Parts: sequence; structure tokens; C-alpha cells
Amino acid sequence: MQATLVDFGNDSVVYNITGGSREELENKLNLFFSSEGLPLKSDNGDEKVFQKGNKTLRVLLGVFVKYFRVAVTIKQQDQLFSVRILRDMSLVLSGGLIGINKSRAEFNRISEAFKAYFK
Repeated sequence: MQATLVDFGNDSVVYNITGGSREELENKLNLFFSSEGLPLKSDNGDEKVFQKGNKTLRVLLGVFVKYFRVAVTIKQQDQLFSVRILRDMSLVLSGGLIGINKSRAEFNRISEAFKAYFK
């Protein structure tokens, strides 16, 4: 499978992936995010949510509790898959300004690891 970066921003990255089936892509996504410490939280067909940490404790205790959430959307057009990775965190869930910087750094690290994983 080959991934090509199509679009990126502070909170999302879009890759076009070719060279495999949908099942292979979903398996590789699950393996990648599990290896990064983000187990699958929910799977609604084309949208998957990977999350680590406790949301309630993060809201109560802020940046002192680890919490990170990523939403992955898959769109298919013939043999081309468009995969959008979104840092799915609000200001409250980020833990304030310090938490926003930490979650953006974590998102950047994950998106770089994702690109390397699919090469």
C-alpha cells in the first residue's frame, strides 16, 4: 500500500492510499493505531475513533491526565482510498493551552509515523 499526502492542517491530515483492499486498509489502520497506544474506541463503518486515556478525568483534572482522541474517516473511490485523520479534541478536552500544544505535538508525531508506516 502506498500513501500520498493530499491535505494537511493543524487538526487534520488527508492521505490518498492505493494498492490494497478495504479490509487490508482497515487491518493496517487498527494495527498502526494500536501500536501507537490508541486502541479502537468505536467503529461506525466509514468513521473510526481511536482513543487513549479517560475523558471524564481529563475534564476534571486537565492536563495532568493523559487523553488523546483521533477520528479516522475512510472514503473509497474504486481502488483509491481517501483517509482523513482528525485530532478530535476541544479546548476543554485538551486541558487548556498547555494541553492544546501537547495534543498538537502528539498529532504531528502520529501523522509523521502514519506516513512512514505506509511507505
